[in-house]
Amino acid sequence: MRKRYVRKGITVITSGMLALSMVACSSVKPAETKESASSSPATVQNTAAPSKAPVKIKYATYRVGTHVSAAAEKKILDEFKKKYNGEIELQVEEIPGDQAYVDKIKVLAASKDLPDVVEGKNGLNDLLIKGNLATPLNEYLEADTAWKAEVGNDAINSNTRDGKVWSIANGAQLIGYFYNKELFEKAGVKPAATWDEFLTNLEKIKTTTGTAPIAMMTGENAWTTNLLLGAIVGTSGDAGNKFMNTPFSKNFETPEFIEGLKKIQTILQKYTTKDALGAGYANAANNFLQGKAAIIANGPWMISDFSDKTKALEGFDKKVGVAMYPNSGMFSSFEVGYMLTAKDKETKEAAIKLLKFLTDAHAQQINLELSSTMPLTVNVKPSDEFKQKNPLFMANVELGGQAKNKFANLDALNFANVTEAWKTLYPELNFNKATAEEIAKRLSNTAEKNK
Repeated sequence: MRKRYVRKGITVITSGMLALSMVACSSVKPAETKESASSSPATVQNTAAPSKAPVKIKYATYRVGTHVSAAAEKKILDEFKKKYNGEIELQVEEIPGDQAYVDKIKVLAASKDLPDVVEGKNGLNDLLIKGNLATPLNEYLEADTAWKAEVGNDAINSNTRDGKVWSIANGAQLIGYFYNKELFEKAGVKPAATWDEFLTNLEKIKTTTGTAPIAMMTGENAWTTNLLLGAIVGTSGDAGNKFMNTPFSKNFETPEFIEGLKKIQTILQKYTTKDALGAGYANAANNFLQGKAAIIANGPWMISDFSDKTKALEGFDKKVGVAMYPNSGMFSSFEVGYMLTAKDKETKEAAIKLLKFLTDAHAQQINLELSSTMPLTVNVKPSDEFKQKNPLFMANVELGGQAKNKFANLDALNFANVTEAWKTLYPELNFNKATAEEIAKRLSNTAEKNK
């Protein structure tokens, strides 16, 4: 019998994590790494062993340039290089663009020439596991209980399949949607309580403001569009919520998913920007930041862009509100995180130190403070200064505590080939070349190719 890896389920963020809005300031120090004691200097001249050359490890990152997490990534990597100077030589390849990163890793996986630590996003996790290109992390977690506690059981369980931990997250996801309060007020609408009201709001925004109601994208991994689709399905009832909390589905032909596709079809055809078809994330983000769209579905890491004068309109951050999805819904899960893909023992020992450095409490604190990334546990807390400067982030946390329906995103749930399929399927749905039922069947057929 062919064995298929099956994750037990997506672990949503616990209520304890959502207490971030109420906890007091607490500084968190990184766990001390136990280093072996240095050997005593040789007493006889010319008999000392030559110093060992540093171990070289490779790492690729898309968190560069204008990426919202670029500053946090640079700080973490700079600190790693300083700490392990002389012991580990970190060779970093910068790959601007999330999708460019995914495409490059797929090419390297095919040639079995991967970096030594890889982020398993957009289906890479499943691809590398099936290709026998990653090492389970169980033994490393058990050997370092301090690191294991900083990651937390919920995050560990979310990336476990058949008892094997394949990746470690560096942050959690708590995602609603952002909206332009000025345009909402002009249209006479407020965040919708139901999906029917949501569609009515889109029509009002379109007719009263002359602005596109919502920023969408169907290129790359269709991120913002799939967030909206996932929220529609995840808040449609028990069956839909179960679907959005179950990884690697091979059946998309359900009433809830088909109804979600129909709503997305309407929104693509009537309520988004003209460049949405084939657009990447940068296009959708720019349309919202420049006031060309009233809504964007995205996570709190985008918040820093709202006050960035090189990206957003002057004073734009004062115009932005955050809301949960209709029917009291929020995405609440953990990032897929980092995988150990080094080959030999020496390189693995060096690479696991980098993986720990990217995910421990100190890294979570940096990601929280510099890129508004939700930490993995309640033990990493925002400072009072951060709370005061980031009311939108804290409002997002508060909404997470109120949401009745929680679920994971489609990127985390789908097989890699399903994630890849969206860019071709959405245009067909938009131009009525395929019905919602036909799109659902094709997704099922695509998923069935995975054994």
